[in-house]
Amino acid sequence: MTRLNPQQEKFCNKYIECGNASEALRYAYSCKKHTDKSVWERSSTLLSSIKVQSRVKELQDELRAKSDITKERIMDELKVILNAKITDYLTFDGSKIVFKDFSSLTEAHIKAIESIKQGKYGIELKLHGKPWTIDRICKMLGLDTPTKHEHTGKDGELLFKDFSKEDLINIITDD
Repeated sequence: MTRLNPQQEKFCNKYIECGNASEALRYAYSCKKHTDKSVWERSSTLLSSIKVQSRVKELQDELRAKSDITKERIMDELKVILNAKITDYLTFDGSKIVFKDFSSLTEAHIKAIESIKQGKYGIELKLHGKPWTIDRICKMLGLDTPTKHEHTGKDGELLFKDFSKEDLINIITDD
């Protein structure tokens, strides 16, 4: 087991719980009054520590050993959300929306529902978010890594470069 000070251990456990390094840092080090930038910098530094990385991996391995959840199962759940269509739940005849009989829904259809509630204008059906789901699938499959393309002119001068998301954020926020 990797030995850390109490705050580092608290950080690692909170990071495993929430997946957000800034939130974990605020929790472990009582950084509620610090700026977002300073918290982000401190949490990034902490996460880059070999000791902290090792402890996070140990905690993940412990959880994985206790769990029957696999990457394949997670991918199956995400595919259910990705494949859900609003027409699986309702019909529209040109003037009126009618919910389908919910007893006819499959298990996959039910898994894709985030909430059903009585709203101001009637029943509200909300499906889980596809943008987040697509983002998560891309991360799991490694499809979100930036690809850099360089274009050069006749004399070999660099004319155009694709930037990563982080590069663009830095360019935008530096001005």
